[in-house]
Amino acid sequence: MLLPVYPSTSRNRNPILCILKKHLPYKGKVLETASATGEHIIFFAEKFPYLQWHPSDKSDKYFWAVKKRGDSLHNVQEPICVDLTSISRVELKPEFNAVLNINMIHISPWEACRGLFKLSSTVVIKNGLIFLYGPFKEKNKKLASTNIDFDTQLQSQNPNWGIRLLDDVVTVAEEFGFILLEKYQMPSNNLSIVFQKST
Repeated sequence: MLLPVYPSTSRNRNPILCILKKHLPYKGKVLETASATGEHIIFFAEKFPYLQWHPSDKSDKYFWAVKKRGDSLHNVQEPICVDLTSISRVELKPEFNAVLNINMIHISPWEACRGLFKLSSTVVIKNGLIFLYGPFKEKNKKLASTNIDFDTQLQSQNPNWGIRLLDDVVTVAEEFGFILLEKYQMPSNNLSIVFQKST
């Protein structure tokens, strides 16, 4: 069976890698939420061989692809189901240096964004990080025309989806004990956002 591929991954993985290299430790553990087909996490696991990478997703639909992609890597763990829209009891230990979330919060209900920070507050160690990547709205900044069209398209598919206002995300982050550490402009009118656990 052919491995599923998202074309955007090959375009954005190297720019994201540059950001991760600035912040990730040499050794430790990273949890990826919304891993989907595993293309990002396997690519990063190859680049950071001394980090343990833990894939997760709401659905196990593509877990077979994650496993097949990571067959030859010692530092990719078994994927697990994590539904960020209904975080109640967390099975994961508080041992992660970082949580990685790529291109999710705009194609999921707002509850998933809150769930991401709620989960991270329990599993990320003190001074640990959350990495977000995707399009964001920013106050006093004009949204790129491509992102306006994308936002309209998303909301036509599901009124609970859409490009989020960065200030709203920062407010949720602070509620769960994370502060905005860095913001990076990325290709194709995206941002990389880095939060650090402060409590």
